Amino acid sequence: MSRSLIVAFFALVLAACSVGREGAIPSGQSLSSLARSDASLVAPAAAGNVYVANWYGSTVFVYSAGGSKLRTITSGIAYPNALALDTSGSLFVGNYGQPSGSLTSSVAVYSAGGSQPMRTITQGVRGPYSIAFGPSGKLYVANYGSTSVTVYARGSSSVLQTITDGVRSPEALAFDKDGNLYVANWANNSVTAYPPGKAKPLRTIKTDVLRPDALAIDSASNVYVANHHGNSVTIYAPGRKNAPHKITKGVREPLTLISTPSKELYVLNYLNNTVSVYSESTRDLVRVISAGIACPTTMAMSKTGLLYVANACPSSISVYSSSGTKPLRTISKGLDGPVAIAIAP
Repeated sequence: MSRSLIVAFFALVLAACSVGREGAIPSGQSLSSLARSDASLVAPAAAGNVYVANWYGSTVFVYSAGGSKLRTITSGIAYPNALALDTSGSLFVGNYGQPSGSLTSSVAVYSAGGSQPMRTITQGVRGPYSIAFGPSGKLYVANYGSTSVTVYARGSSSVLQTITDGVRSPEALAFDKDGNLYVANWANNSVTAYPPGKAKPLRTIKTDVLRPDALAIDSASNVYVANHHGNSVTIYAPGRKNAPHKITKGVREPLTLISTPSKELYVLNYLNNTVSVYSESTRDLVRVISAGIACPTTMAMSKTGLLYVANACPSSISVYSSSGTKPLRTISKGLDGPVAIAIAP
């Protein structure tokens, strides 16, 4: 499915459950593309809270770390497709906007514990697919609808910089430890890398890249690319754009990647309803999680190692321990098309 068919997601979801990928909307986010938060700066009341964006319901549900529902955010929400938390615990929601007709996209910003937007960013936002925080707390938005990445200074709603060179239907963002920005471009089968503050690519990765829809970067700055149509994850050494290592065993239409502090790579696979886990040092398959996964859309991991997987068939969140393969619990009540998850550290 072309990712431009995002607007048809839940009209197709029943078919997706029986025929495969069509209709799924992965968030495109990896652990490394979310805010690199300092837990000491996050409001204690929000620590460990889990935020779930419901595409069809146009809501964001907030749960405690233990799974109790705390509140529902509806104000300022319109087909939410991306979530992120900054170092103050503020929630950023990327709203794709009304699917029928012209896009009315935005990024709504909420204080920790808030249900009303503190501010709404509309300038430069069109079909936001991923949100990330870079150096100096700048906000980066991947705009699938305008083939651009827009950049905003901390606390600002005005565009500071627009990146278009090399950007084609961007799906995912990630930063390495040096502050270089990586953009996964669905439409031209590439990943473009930009130095801090620059809009011209430092390099473009194309070798073995085929419909990239997720990125992750490990502690050694190796770049992992989920190739949705390639049924593979390709791995590029720091500064390299060719001769990648490749993981194919167990990878079937990968949607989301997580590189963990324990040096494991988690891959969410839409086609075979699994999360496959690999050793980053050997690239060997360590274990496969399949129980509780059906038409998955995205996943996220808490600071304590709990894995959260969002499912569309039916709408639910399955929660796993750091080494578990069966759900500790399943959250389903009221969920309506979960497509993005963010977790406060």
